[in-house]
Amino acid sequence: MGCGDGLFFPDLETLGSVRGVEADDRIVDPNGPYFDRIHLGRFDDSYQTNQPFDWIVMLDVLEHIPDATTALKKARDLLNPDGRLLLTVPAFNLLWTKHDDFNHHITRYTKRLIGQQACQAGFEIENQHYLFHWTFPAKLLVRLKESLSPTTPKPASLPGKVANAILKTICRFEQATLTQLRPPFGSSLVVSLRKK
Repeated sequence: MGCGDGLFFPDLETLGSVRGVEADDRIVDPNGPYFDRIHLGRFDDSYQTNQPFDWIVMLDVLEHIPDATTALKKARDLLNPDGRLLLTVPAFNLLWTKHDDFNHHITRYTKRLIGQQACQAGFEIENQHYLFHWTFPAKLLVRLKESLSPTTPKPASLPGKVANAILKTICRFEQATLTQLRPPFGSSLVVSLRKK
C-alpha cells in the first residue's frame, strides 16, 4: 500500500507475486513495468480483489489516513487466515515538525496507539520496536528551531552523496547495535501484525 511507481517490487518479487495500491496517480508511470499491477486509487472499498494476500506492507502510509482503524480492518480482510501486515509509521507527536505538516500527516505513533488501533481492527502484535534512535534528538532540535523561528512547510532537501553515505552508515551501525537493545524511543516505529 502506497507503493508509488513500484520501487520495491523487484526486491519483493523474490518472495512471490506483488501487487500495489497508490493514491497519487502523478507518481505512477503509465508506461512503467509495474503499471498493470498497481491499483490507482485510495485504499478503501474502491480497491477490490478476490485474491487474499500472505503479506501486506504499508511503509509510512498509515499516518496519512484519517481513519487508520478502518484502513487496518480493510488490510485484515484482504489477508489469508495466517496473513501478516508489516508497517512503519513516524513516532511520537513530540517530534512533530513542518515536515509532518508538508506531508499531510494526521498523527505520529506510539506503541500504545498502534496497539489500540491494531486490536480494534482484529490484529495482534507480533513484534514492534522503534527505529532511528539517533534522529530522535535531532528531530527535537528541529522542532525547537521551528518554534523559535517559524517557517512555512516545504519539501525536505536531500543531502549530498558523501553526507548520505555517512548517514546511511550511522543508521546501519545503530540498527546492528542500539536497535537490538529495543530502546523506548526513536523517530519511527516498525510493527508486524498477525490476524487474531
